[in-house]
Amino acid sequence: MGQGMGHDLRATGTAVTVGALVLFGVLVWWGVTAAPAFAAPGASAERDAQLVYCLGTAHRGDLVTAAVRLGLLKAGATAQETVIPTAAGGRMTLEKWAEHSQDDFGRACSALMSADSDSPGAAAGGSAEDGWFMTFLKSLPLLGAGALLTLGGQFSERVSAERRQLTQQLDSGTAAFRAAAREYLADYERRPDADHTAVLAARDALIGPLLQVSGPGARRDTARQLAGELPLARPLPSARDGAFLGLGARAQEAQGVRQSVERQLRTVSDLNGRALYWRWRTLRTRPAPATPGASA
Repeated sequence: MGQGMGHDLRATGTAVTVGALVLFGVLVWWGVTAAPAFAAPGASAERDAQLVYCLGTAHRGDLVTAAVRLGLLKAGATAQETVIPTAAGGRMTLEKWAEHSQDDFGRACSALMSADSDSPGAAAGGSAEDGWFMTFLKSLPLLGAGALLTLGGQFSERVSAERRQLTQQLDSGTAAFRAAAREYLADYERRPDADHTAVLAARDALIGPLLQVSGPGARRDTARQLAGELPLARPLPSARDGAFLGLGARAQEAQGVRQSVERQLRTVSDLNGRALYWRWRTLRTRPAPATPGASA
């Protein structure tokens, strides 16, 4: 069972790693599938900002000037709020030009917004140079850190829950075995054929959690040793060396077992705490590295 718990912890760690990779893949998939939404110039927040800002009354003249300097509109061809595109088309309004020549309008408006430091759309114009993929790459560290923190928190909570459950099992198993042992030993003092079934069941129930105790190494080894040395694995004898054990001899036998039970169960209780103590014991019992040439 102890090995099973170790396998569970390793499997949990593997699941965390796989989960992180899956989450990363989902984020990449999301970024790729979301690309059209970022790249659509005709239905984006940037496009809306351009239309509102550059076609506003305060900026229409500046828009025309910028477009003329960029060679997108013919110089001196503006009259009555109309313009003539350089590429193609006759005289039209600025609104019609923005609709008819979206690329030219966007270029001129972006230049105007970037040149005007007080422009509410200057930041939007600058972000267009990065594009959706660069924005996604820049956000990956934060997304990855958040995902790892979430997965790490879930893993830590699961490990803590398993430790709390094991502690409860050890406590309840200790109490049940102590009660069953006391009842059996008291009954054994009265009659040598006392029923041993209940104390054996309680002993087996305590051995299960003991075999699940994990490191530090000294703590795990102590738990394994306790599981193998718990008293009352068999009924106490009714005779020894061919002689029947009387009331006084059985009382003496029971008292020795009581002391052994209490001593072992105190050590079981120690397994639930004093983590620093068990780490210290693990370091003390760790074999020292062999010195080259010592055997010679």
